[in-house]
Amino acid sequence: MTLRRTLAAVVVFGAVAAFAWLFVFRPRPVRTHAVGRGEVVAEVFGTGSIESRRTVDLGFDVTGRVARIEVDQGDAVRAGQDLAALDAETFRAAAAVAREELKVAEAARERLLTEVTRGEAVLEGAEANLRRVRDLRAKNLVSPEELDVAEEREKVAAADLARAKAARVEGEGRLAAAGRALERAEADLARTVAKSPFQGLVLRREREVGDVAAPGAPVLRLAATDIVWASAWVDETFLDLLREGEPARVHLRSAPERALAGKVARIGREVDRETRELLVDVAIEPLPERLAIGQRADLWIEVARRADAVRIPPEFVAWSEGRGGAFVLEGSLARFRPLRLGARGREWVEVGEGLRPGEVVVRAVEPGAAPLRDGARVAPVAEAAAREGR
Repeated sequence: MTLRRTLAAVVVFGAVAAFAWLFVFRPRPVRTHAVGRGEVVAEVFGTGSIESRRTVDLGFDVTGRVARIEVDQGDAVRAGQDLAALDAETFRAAAAVAREELKVAEAARERLLTEVTRGEAVLEGAEANLRRVRDLRAKNLVSPEELDVAEEREKVAAADLARAKAARVEGEGRLAAAGRALERAEADLARTVAKSPFQGLVLRREREVGDVAAPGAPVLRLAATDIVWASAWVDETFLDLLREGEPARVHLRSAPERALAGKVARIGREVDRETRELLVDVAIEPLPERLAIGQRADLWIEVARRADAVRIPPEFVAWSEGRGGAFVLEGSLARFRPLRLGARGREWVEVGEGLRPGEVVVRAVEPGAAPLRDGARVAPVAEAAAREGR
């Protein structure tokens, strides 16, 4: 019985010792990095999509049957280019009728102008004759009846001139109406052709030849290419760091290894109530040959640059009780040291206070392992990478 108890105690002691070695005393494998100096580029990250400054649904302002569509999805178009047209026979006929009506109105106006000129001449003659008869009557050389006849002729001539002038005004009104009718008919005829309002790309083709197009119904969807930007959602905490004109890098999901150059074009002033993010637009210049509106993009906006800063890679930054710091290698132990962190970029984090060049920081390497503890025994497995010389 005593032997069994002894054996059991030995087994328990061995298990405890093995547990202590595995989880307490065995050094944790860590990566190391020697602290150095260099440039730190602070960047703000956002994710979004490629968008055009202007996107329009192009259609017709008149009803008709689509006669031709000159472009298809993905085609590049120039400003003023004919893209689609309706069957315009009815509109051409209406414009021809309006032109004939205008010619008739113009001829009528010329005739009425002639009538006014004739009336003015007749009235002038009647007035002169009336003055002559009145002088003769004063000398008792003509009879009262002749004076009455002269006065009557003057009144008739004045009435005829007034009627001719009224007819001229009416004719000018008909001429103006005919002109407006022609303008409207020609405008309707012009509306049977859809032209590109800008240089851009055809995103979608909504109608086919033979379809009936109604006013407001889209035939083609276009996106302008004069200004194309990456519209990305950025956390609201970075608002004070963002400025228009700041340089940025845009990485498309289709080619993540290639960075497109850009500048901040505009900054949103409304934060999404759920995600607490705001929209930032970065203009891309120059545009790549292959670009799709709406494709996803990652955005890095440069907000600060430090030329000669103490720096460490961001993966070596640790947090303890809400305070940023790093684990510093002291002998075989990892000691947590609070740091005053400065500019943060994709590759480097500036250390304002807490580290000196030459000191070594460490981080755990086991996937899914628990974070390091202050005072943990560690065993470096490899240098993190010669990053200082990159």
